[in-house]
Amino acid sequence: MLRRSFVQLFASGVLLALLGTRGRAASASDLYEFRHGVASGDPLKDAVILWTRVSNASGESLKLNWQVARDEAMSDIVASGVAKTDADRDYTVKVDARGLPSDALLYYRFAIGDNVSPVGRTRTLPAGSVDAARFAVVSCSNHPYGFFNAYRDIAEHDDLDAVIHLGDYIYEYGLGEYGTERAEALGRIPDPPTEVVTLSDYRRRYAQYRSDPDLKAAHAAHPMICVWDDHELANDAWRDGAENHGNGKETDEGPWEARRDTAIRAWFEWQPVRGEPDGGRTRIYRDYRYGDLLRLIMLDTRIYGRDPQPDISGTDFTRPSILDVLNDGERQMLGRKQQRWLRKRLKKRGTTWQVIGQQVLLTPLDSPDLEPLLDLTRPSLIPVESLRQNIALSKTNPPVLLDTWDGYPWARRQLLKDIERYGYNTVVLSGDLHTSIAGNVRLDGASDVTTVEFMATSVTSPGFAEYLPEAHPGAVAEATLKQNPDLRYMETDRRGWLHMTFTHKECVGEWRLLDTITDTDYTVSVDRRLSVAAGEVAAGLQEA
Repeated sequence: MLRRSFVQLFASGVLLALLGTRGRAASASDLYEFRHGVASGDPLKDAVILWTRVSNASGESLKLNWQVARDEAMSDIVASGVAKTDADRDYTVKVDARGLPSDALLYYRFAIGDNVSPVGRTRTLPAGSVDAARFAVVSCSNHPYGFFNAYRDIAEHDDLDAVIHLGDYIYEYGLGEYGTERAEALGRIPDPPTEVVTLSDYRRRYAQYRSDPDLKAAHAAHPMICVWDDHELANDAWRDGAENHGNGKETDEGPWEARRDTAIRAWFEWQPVRGEPDGGRTRIYRDYRYGDLLRLIMLDTRIYGRDPQPDISGTDFTRPSILDVLNDGERQMLGRKQQRWLRKRLKKRGTTWQVIGQQVLLTPLDSPDLEPLLDLTRPSLIPVESLRQNIALSKTNPPVLLDTWDGYPWARRQLLKDIERYGYNTVVLSGDLHTSIAGNVRLDGASDVTTVEFMATSVTSPGFAEYLPEAHPGAVAEATLKQNPDLRYMETDRRGWLHMTFTHKECVGEWRLLDTITDTDYTVSVDRRLSVAAGEVAAGLQEA
């Protein structure tokens, strides 16, 4: 009994806290820790959300002090206050720090008793004239599949105004499911080891992710502007269901509404975002203005208004029959309310750029014939029989993924019409596909480009290269580029992030890709730089 208690104390870190009391009686506050670091997000001209979590709390309500300063030593305080938390919020803390100076690099921290959090760095939005803005764009960080080297590289970039996270911040799968093939070898077994369904499950999964030192470093270095995609909830999620929910497809994962609301609650607890969950009515679309330079418009293409994916099971799986299904009806991606909101934002003037951050690929992507490109004797995450089926399907060059805007052609047409009519210098940022992509997007095959798209690859999640055993490296990307002339860039093999720079003259996308995610000793290289000039979006993407 004594030995077990000692082991438990050591494992929980309590023994270390007790040793730190130097002979005085330990109070409850001596045991509190900030194991998940600090974070900031949703910056405004005079405000920013500050986040942390108190570890080792048990049942009680807590009060914390918070401070914001102009210097890392926290001597020039510009704002301070008291925050509360309790078990109902999983002891997460969110503060909407107001009255801050605009266009300022600021530092912040929390304290409870004698326990002080790490110091984080954040920025408020600028007003008036702005020369440049720089962002890291990321998506799809599967913890079991590799190390978060991309987050570490982002943390080491001091020039960023914010990190734009386009979703799949966590993955819901259990050990033995998608993206966990390397988990045991890398020492990154999912917690809990089963698929997350309950509120406790989601909280534990977020806690595991936020214990990662590289993700903690990225959060502490920059404010984050984030939206969810499907894996914060469940695979292939839409407004009224997901892969294992809805359409009469109920499993032991329970009713969709309960899982959706649970997942959304955990997301709001653990992310530095403004607002609170409101069940199925929760909206995360919102916008940010960086002075006279750009307006960043963040959308929800996943939960708020999306209709279910099209069902092509009754077709002959040829391109004509699939297109017949896709073009049948007014299938929504945004929903009419969000579409009206977006239209109002596009009508606004006063900035050089309009930047739309959203989850899934907008550029049309047709499959090349896969048969000459694949070597079925090589290892793949897809069973051989499924690969053979995909090869057969590819013969008529159908759209590759119906979970993207390709599956919602009516909705894409409405979006492009709104951009053409109301927008100007509009750039789209996307993620989800685990592939580095850039594309020109046209309305109904017009000669002029309507908008351009920059897609970030995944932080770790497996991409085309892991699923398709190519006959030679780059074969699938090369053939896909040839099949899709408006696709200007595609890299399928490496993980990383997208660095975006906006000036009044141009915007430039730079793909920073890693040589490995299976080792923490890594190198980063710039694979491609593409740009579009202000006032010349119709000409499309150019080499930078």
